[in-house]
Amino acid sequence: MKNSILITLVIISLSVFTSCKTKKNAGAIPVDIQTVQKYWDSQFDSEYIEARGKASITTNGKTNNVSMHLKMKKDSIIWGKFSLFGIGATVLINRDSFFMFNTLSQEYMIYDNSYLNQFLGFKATISQLQNLLLGNAIFPQSDYDFKPDDNQLIGNEGMATNTITINSVLRTLKSNIATSNTTQNADIQYNEYAEINKKLMPKIVSIDVKKGTQNLDVVLNYQNINTNTITTFPFKIPNGFVRK
Repeated sequence: MKNSILITLVIISLSVFTSCKTKKNAGAIPVDIQTVQKYWDSQFDSEYIEARGKASITTNGKTNNVSMHLKMKKDSIIWGKFSLFGIGATVLINRDSFFMFNTLSQEYMIYDNSYLNQFLGFKATISQLQNLLLGNAIFPQSDYDFKPDDNQLIGNEGMATNTITINSVLRTLKSNIATSNTTQNADIQYNEYAEINKKLMPKIVSIDVKKGTQNLDVVLNYQNINTNTITTFPFKIPNGFVRK
């Protein structure tokens, strides 16, 4: 399991599955000003999120199936553990830094958050990362324009452009991130939603990331989620691990 796969998974992936009623997408719908406002009103918001599930990751024609455990505190922390047969990586991202240790390679990494730019193609804040993980618009509402001819919302911040297609439950069907100065491109599709705390969260997420000639395909299916208060985000680099 390569570090780059695990890092990319943390950055761009969070989907949810619950016992609540599932709502399947009927595809894109015609959008007008009223629909756009309902979309903004439907953005998911929670102080804490904890999710467990599985992911199928395909890179260079090889597929790996991993288990995932994610914890998140709004605008503050993203914590994740990704493993195959108990071996894998634990990651902690806060407002300033990126930390990871890998029990397979017995290595650890410590960087500032500029390290994440190479995977997203733009300098993202932790709030923007969390918005992406939740199926929300990445940028603030004021950064988006409604393009009626294209039936889409298009947001720009610096070199990054986020193009959003709205589905029949007034949530994100497709989200594309592109940057004008790189070959980085990410297409994310939120295939189903489930109701949590009277809001809709993604259930199945399909992700296609292109960076130059490299492709990464991820399909996520979470099997448990809650929004209870999280008191710990455990992260301790084991003795003997070498800094990468």
